Amino acid sequence: MKQKKPLIFRVTEKIVRLIYRPYKIIYYDDITEHGNLFIANHAQIHGPLATYLYFPFPKKTWVISNMTKLKEVPAYAREDFWRHKHWSIKWLFWIFSYMIAPISVFFMKYADTIPVYKDMRAHITFRDTIESLSNQTDVVIFPECRKEYNHILFDFQKHFVDIARLYYKKHHQVIKFYPMYICKDLKTIVIGKAISFNPDNDIEDERIRITTYLKEEITKLALDLPSHKVIPYINGLKRVKSK
Repeated sequence: MKQKKPLIFRVTEKIVRLIYRPYKIIYYDDITEHGNLFIANHAQIHGPLATYLYFPFPKKTWVISNMTKLKEVPAYAREDFWRHKHWSIKWLFWIFSYMIAPISVFFMKYADTIPVYKDMRAHITFRDTIESLSNQTDVVIFPECRKEYNHILFDFQKHFVDIARLYYKKHHQVIKFYPMYICKDLKTIVIGKAISFNPDNDIEDERIRITTYLKEEITKLALDLPSHKVIPYINGLKRVKSK
């Protein structure tokens, strides 16, 4: 059964929807079957927030596991969100990091997320993702890392592609990866044409082939939109014009 969300979560969601106006969805592919992987730019908080509120299909979203653990939120938030803050005000964000910890844990619990572990618990992430895909629930992934790629995207971590290999071993079905660009400036989500996993290829070759395609397609989706401000993955970096 689907988990019933607490009243405070539902009320907060309604308030956020009133403030954070709807996104337009643009499709470049026919999506008739579900249980797919949608790969998107992070756009800081706007990627996860826009997809939670306005992604058009039932979905789960990958979220770093640190943001789901009360003891891990403060250190992760200071490093990932506020590392660029001036030393003179970092003490303020140290306090704030502890204030947001219980809020983060609460909302991540009910926001249809899959915690992403980067240690020996990674099998939990893969297990939960495959279960969601098997139930015809799409999964949204934001794979950018801190290495620059171009003025639209940072580079991608590659091992999310392994989900498709594990899924094929279990179901003998091929997973599709859809590129998706989230544009906060234009309040638009653009979904591009899918690329399918090839189970006959070497897995490292597939990681490179699929991530390269996704990065290039997301870049094209962004450049095909009217000129807009691009929100970089890393918090604190200056926004740039798409063209």
